[in-house]
Amino acid sequence: MTSVKRILIDERNRPIALEPISRFHSFMEWNLGGFNLNQKLVLKYPNARIHYVSRDESFQKLIFERYEHILPFVDQTYDLVVSPENFLPWELQRTIPTILEDTLSLNKDWKKYRQKYKVKSAGFYVVGKDKHLYLHPKAVVYPGVVFDTSTGPIIIDEDVKISSFSFLEGPLYIGKGSLIDNARITGGTLIGDSCRIGGEVENSILLNYTNKHHEGFLGHSFVSSWVNLGALSTTSDLKNNYGIVKLKVGKEEINTGTIKFGSTIGTFSKVAIGVMLNTGSVVDIGSNLVESRVSGYQHPFTWISKGNFYQLEAFLNDTKKIMARRGINLNEFEEQYLKSLYTDLVESKV
Repeated sequence: MTSVKRILIDERNRPIALEPISRFHSFMEWNLGGFNLNQKLVLKYPNARIHYVSRDESFQKLIFERYEHILPFVDQTYDLVVSPENFLPWELQRTIPTILEDTLSLNKDWKKYRQKYKVKSAGFYVVGKDKHLYLHPKAVVYPGVVFDTSTGPIIIDEDVKISSFSFLEGPLYIGKGSLIDNARITGGTLIGDSCRIGGEVENSILLNYTNKHHEGFLGHSFVSSWVNLGALSTTSDLKNNYGIVKLKVGKEEINTGTIKFGSTIGTFSKVAIGVMLNTGSVVDIGSNLVESRVSGYQHPFTWISKGNFYQLEAFLNDTKKIMARRGINLNEFEEQYLKSLYTDLVESKV
């Protein structure tokens, strides 16, 4: 481990399947189990220099603006090269137990936290072994919550609040400051920081600042940051003929190799009340969908339905308002990047 001195995060050959969920945040920034890849590399290799390269110069500049410690690519030998091929959503969903093992090994405090509460008298119930429930001392769990650790560990991070009548099944991670409100979460799920989750969630990954606060089913899906899923919005994660799920991104078709996969939803997207997303739906960045049924690929910045686009200034104003509700500001360099992205993906197409 100490022999690793030079690391390259190489995003030059990012798979087309990751484009809709990687236009604003790199795969190295995704909060997966309490850490993103960038944080893990710093913790595991504290003496190493981390370099980054992308085929998109604008996106590359965005990364360098966000992270002062990340260096530009230089033509040299690297001890470790990390690329996004192993971060396909349907692959990540199968590796959630391994991701949580990594979380527990990187943060030794979790075992200490486990000793600071008494499961039997806490007002909630544990199915399975108590030792597989990791509850941060600053988390709030109301009476009537059921934790099922029989299929994997459950990690509840700082300032999480879980309301009564929620059922949570491991393997599961819930990020800092998130609210779990009368929810049923099963099948292996990762939830980021400051999320609002209700209804039914199965084997899905939700990144930071995303809301699915009401009834509705989210299954085998990947939801980026700053997404809002309206009440009763629902994803299908199984075709009627039990066929292999294939995604479309633009004109490209991607074979997931699995019969169980729902949707991928890009950053800053909004799905209205009662919208049904067909199996294998792909919603690209900045979309606002209100039609009752959605299928296939939704172009970046789609407004209401295919072929219509969010007006840039309206999108930026809405984004700033949404972020401000969580005490976050859109940086100037991020705003300029989004304007450039909009020009490339929308204005050049109409």
